[in-house]
Amino acid sequence: MQSVALLSDIHLREEHQSEIIETLQQIKNDIQTQTEILHTFIIGDLIEDSRSAQDRQKLHTLSDLFEKWPSEITYLLGNHDIETLSKSAVAEILDQESFYGTIEISGQPFVYLDSTKVDIGARGAVGVEQQNWLQESIPENAIVLSHHPLGKFDIAANAWFHEYPERAYLWDRKEVLDILTDTAKATVSGHIHQTETIDKPGLTHYSVNAVSKETPDDPVSGNYTLLTIEKEPQLHDHTIQTDELKNSI
Repeated sequence: MQSVALLSDIHLREEHQSEIIETLQQIKNDIQTQTEILHTFIIGDLIEDSRSAQDRQKLHTLSDLFEKWPSEITYLLGNHDIETLSKSAVAEILDQESFYGTIEISGQPFVYLDSTKVDIGARGAVGVEQQNWLQESIPENAIVLSHHPLGKFDIAANAWFHEYPERAYLWDRKEVLDILTDTAKATVSGHIHQTETIDKPGLTHYSVNAVSKETPDDPVSGNYTLLTIEKEPQLHDHTIQTDELKNSI
C-alpha cells in the first residue's frame, strides 16, 4: 500500500521535548511497517511558541529529524509557528521557499495554503492574494490542505476552542469555499486537535488530530493519519500508544 502521511500540531516545547521527539520516531517506525510513504505533509504548529531563540532551536531540531524522514516533506504554517519568528526565518530554517502551492502525488493534485497572519493570534485567514492565486491555479479534484479548518466541524466539546469558536476557523472560510466547491475533492486541516469527517455534496472535509496536546490532560497524544490515494481518498487515523511512552508522560 502507498500512502501520504499527515501530521499536525506537533507543538514541540521544552517540558515534553524528549517525549515528542520519541513519539515522532515511533510514528516513523510505525508508518514504515504499514505502508510506503509517497509524501508527508506537516499541517502546522510545529512548535509551541515561547521565545525567539528557543523557537529557532526547536525548529532546527524538527528540521534535523525530518531530514531523515522516509519521504519528502511539505510544511504548512500554524499560528504558533509565527508568534516569535518571521515567516522568512521559518522558511530558511525549514528550507522551504513558500508555504502555499501545488504538488502532484501519484496523479493526485494537492494544494496547500498558508492560513496564518501576524497579529491575529490563533485565528486564521488565507487573504485576498492567495484567494486570487487559488481561483486561477486550483487543479480539478484537488485535495486542499490548510492549518485552519475549512469544514464546519463540531467543536461543542472541544477542549481548546468550544468557548472561542472564532479562533477555530478561517476568517475568510466562505470566500475560500466559494472557490473550492465543485472544483476540489476534499479539504484536510488540523488546528482544532480532533478527528472528524464531514461529507458535503462535492466536497469532503477531514480534521486531523494532534501529534501533541490532543487535550490538556493528554500532552503527547501521538496521533497521525495516513491517506491512501485511490478513486476516492481514504484517511486512516492512528495513535502511538506504547507502554514506554505512556510511562514517560
